[in-house]
Amino acid sequence: MIETVAAALLWISLGTVVYVYIGYPVLLVLFTLGRRYRPGRDLADSELPSVSFVVAAYNEEKVIEQKLRNCLTLDYPPDKLEFFFVSDSTDSTNDILRRYQSDRIHIKCLAERRGKLAAIGEIYPLCKREIVVLSDANTYYFPDAIRKLARHFTNPEVGVVTGDVRLLRSEQKFGQGESLYYKYERKLQELETSFWTTVGIDGAMYAIRRPLWQHSRSTMAADDLVTGMAVGRQGYRIIYDPEAIAEEDPTPTDEMEFRRKIRVITHSVQGMLEGEGVPRLTQGKFLWTYLSHKVLRWSVGVLLVVALVSALVLSFYSKVGSVMFAAQVVFYLLALVGWRVQQVDSRIFRVPYYFSMVNLAGLIGVVKGVQRKEASMWVPTRAQRG
Repeated sequence: MIETVAAALLWISLGTVVYVYIGYPVLLVLFTLGRRYRPGRDLADSELPSVSFVVAAYNEEKVIEQKLRNCLTLDYPPDKLEFFFVSDSTDSTNDILRRYQSDRIHIKCLAERRGKLAAIGEIYPLCKREIVVLSDANTYYFPDAIRKLARHFTNPEVGVVTGDVRLLRSEQKFGQGESLYYKYERKLQELETSFWTTVGIDGAMYAIRRPLWQHSRSTMAADDLVTGMAVGRQGYRIIYDPEAIAEEDPTPTDEMEFRRKIRVITHSVQGMLEGEGVPRLTQGKFLWTYLSHKVLRWSVGVLLVVALVSALVLSFYSKVGSVMFAAQVVFYLLALVGWRVQQVDSRIFRVPYYFSMVNLAGLIGVVKGVQRKEASMWVPTRAQRG
């Protein structure tokens, strides 16, 4: 009886992990053969929609001036683009912002820290243009990025468009592994876009039809996830455009990146448990992508623990169990070497290290999310470093 249960748990858990990382993308490839999504043509200045560009900032004194200058270099008709900066900072961010205040750059400083979702909620009613673009303070757009985002809105099915935010080069082990993960994630978003809709937007770069934005009821949800998913629930598509490009500073240290990923999963799970951004049962395609790309991905850390324990138990009963347990131990030993040895720069160690750390963060995030143990206000890693 114990052997049967252990074997079942082992194959179910490992099978689900393989489905999440391999099976799901393969199915997307098969479902989208000959059906690649293509954006509309680039629009002339007279055809472009008007845009309100929003940045929520908290203690961003080291990057905010560079962000302001980046905004002013964007290739978009000036009469169709205005900027809104909302800040609840306690450092010199507000002083820097006030120096740039003008007819096109609007500044709103909040008296107290209430978090990113609340800050966006404060500034959003002031945005009267057709499209609202939301960005992070440390994300620097390529000059044509907003033009690339805007062209999709000629399609009435499109509600949100997100772009390709590329991490600037990092010397951290986590940052090196993350570049591989990002390439995989972006390809997955391309496939989902062709299938019907992707389920993740990058909070550092996305554009939304102004009337579709819904203020989250939760103070504990991930703002970029629930914002995009709320638009999807209204029946609109969430599009990923790899030609809309921005660059972002990497997380300063591996430890900070690990903590950041824990918070991402924690807030996402909390939002899901509160019903924020969960597709309707009648939205079959949308629901499938959400469950496969998000919910099952969040659960991989739990599944890996189940697989390891099940293989250990099964090893007492069969050679198959012993082999499966030994293979997992070797994989985690490679990850341990990638973590502990600073000079290691080989994918043999780097990939197991990154995979293990991401899913360990996911495991912790799921537990904290279920227990509601994450603070409601997001603290950027740059602010933590400061």
